[in-house]
Amino acid sequence: MSSPSSSAAPPPAANAAHRTSPLRLYPKHSKPRHYRLAAAVAASTRRAGRRSQSWTPPGRRGGAGSIWVNPSAPPRPGATSRTLRRLVELDDLDAALRLLLGGPSTSTPAASDSVPEPPAVITCNILIKKLCSRRRLADAERVLETLKASGAADAVSHNTLVAGYCRDGRLSDAERVLDVARASGAANVVTYTALIDGYCRSSRLADALHLIASMPVAPDTYTYNTVLKGLCGAKQWEEAKELMEEMIGNNCHPNEVTFATQIRAFCQNGLLDRAVELLEQMPQYGCTPDVIIYSTLVNGFSEHGRVDKALELFNTMLCKPNTVCYNAALKGLCIAGRWEEVGELIAEMVRKDCPPNDATFSTLINTLCQNRLVEYATEVLGKMNKYGYMPDVVSYNTIISCLSEQGRVDDALRLLNSMLCKPDTISFNAVLKGLCRAERWCDAAELIAKMFKEDCPLIEMTFNIIIDSLCQNGLVNNAIEVFELMPNYRCTPDIVTYSSLINGFSEQGLDEVAFDLFRSMPCKADIFSYNAVLKGLCTAARWDDAGELIADMVSKDCAPNEVTFNILINSLCQKGLIDRAIEVYEQMPKLLNTMCCQPDAISYNSVLKGLCRAEQWKDAEKLVSEMLRKNCTPNEVTFKYANQLFVSNRTG
Repeated sequence: MSSPSSSAAPPPAANAAHRTSPLRLYPKHSKPRHYRLAAAVAASTRRAGRRSQSWTPPGRRGGAGSIWVNPSAPPRPGATSRTLRRLVELDDLDAALRLLLGGPSTSTPAASDSVPEPPAVITCNILIKKLCSRRRLADAERVLETLKASGAADAVSHNTLVAGYCRDGRLSDAERVLDVARASGAANVVTYTALIDGYCRSSRLADALHLIASMPVAPDTYTYNTVLKGLCGAKQWEEAKELMEEMIGNNCHPNEVTFATQIRAFCQNGLLDRAVELLEQMPQYGCTPDVIIYSTLVNGFSEHGRVDKALELFNTMLCKPNTVCYNAALKGLCIAGRWEEVGELIAEMVRKDCPPNDATFSTLINTLCQNRLVEYATEVLGKMNKYGYMPDVVSYNTIISCLSEQGRVDDALRLLNSMLCKPDTISFNAVLKGLCRAERWCDAAELIAKMFKEDCPLIEMTFNIIIDSLCQNGLVNNAIEVFELMPNYRCTPDIVTYSSLINGFSEQGLDEVAFDLFRSMPCKADIFSYNAVLKGLCTAARWDDAGELIADMVSKDCAPNEVTFNILINSLCQKGLIDRAIEVYEQMPKLLNTMCCQPDAISYNSVLKGLCRAEQWKDAEKLVSEMLRKNCTPNEVTFKYANQLFVSNRTG
């Protein structure tokens, strides 16, 4: 072997290549890469040429290319079905209809000698369902007709269209499709159940019962459950009981839905003991009550004040209670004011890894505020963060309204300013009502300025609060000024606005102004506006106008109520017209009995006051006896006049 030093020197070109790029060095006897690549391409081209000369696919003599690129080639088998499925998946229903029904299409035309593909029934059924959901029922029926023409329509095709017509309330069309399906043997229990459901949704329960009794196929549990739901919704309890007995007699066992449907309906209508009877029957049919059924029962007993029974059910549940079930039990304890037990139950929720949620806190806050325990409600609000919940604007508004109603407007204002979420118009209105009731008009103006600053719009309720408060405080002229500003803030006076103004005018003795405003207001009068103008007419002793107004109320389907007669009787008594007041009072039972209401303590007290003033003691004594006989609970005013009656009898 020669030494490196004795080897032949490379040619100059190689030296140059070596100097410029070591990657250009080649093994001995090799050729540059670009040369090898060019040789490979040339060899491949020669082989392709030989193949094209030596072999032609059968049926393609004289042709060139492949079916993937040749536009004149016939489509692959099933191409139309695949295209249709893709169009339906993409929700391009119009294109799918064109392809299926043979309208204008951009799809590749089939060869003249090809046989049309039968439509894919599953894809077409999905198409029918999507068309029905978009209320394109005529198109859905065209798809069904195409399926029927090819002999591909099945029960699902008919069922889907029947259900679509029923959801749209077109029961006659649903009946027609069912008749066709029955004649062709394509109707099954689902088809009949779809129409039965349509009957129940449209309150045609007699038709539903007739159809379930005349079905040529045996109804299943779902069919019975559908009718049971309709009967329970219509409160036809005995019919529901008979149907369930028929269901069991036909060896069609009820399931959890059967019981849950009826239990929910019973609880919603206060038939709690019947709901428990059904609960106790469930194990006989292999059914286990779930947490939803228990929650429904516990909630029903809680709402009807039967807290001990609610807790008994809660403590004997056959499944683990969830937060909804705990909340239902808490509701009962809150309504009953059993606050110590409320705290214990919340502690149990946390201990059993079922922490309170927004509904828990909302229930607590609402109930505490309804019981005027606003301090405890505020405490609950402060503890929400501890459980990972941020108080929402509804919870804040509940407490702010409670504080405002209790006259604690400064506390309400402080809470408004410390809210952890953005206050809304209701938040501001709640505080505004308290400020207006306290006649703190400057503070009210500052609050409205803050509403503007925080981009919280004024609404009709905002103006109604201000106008009503001004009118109740005798500031009618100021109320008119506020009333005239409403259009500037895109607010339209409503019946509440007009009633407040009418009442304000009546209280100030401006009966003519009140009457004129009443007759000119653009909205329909209600009982409050009628009573407001009646007050002004009676104060002015305009008895004929008052009588005509009451007649107008009756003719306009705005029946007089106890307040109407209280205004009339009290005004007559104040004017010394005791006999006329007694006449009106004696007519009240005849009039009010037809209006589903009875004289209340205020009505009795108005007449009693007049009788005592007129020293008609015997009539007053009869009136008190009648009041007690009719179970109308006396109040402080009643006892005041009864005491006068007692004194008069002793001195007389």
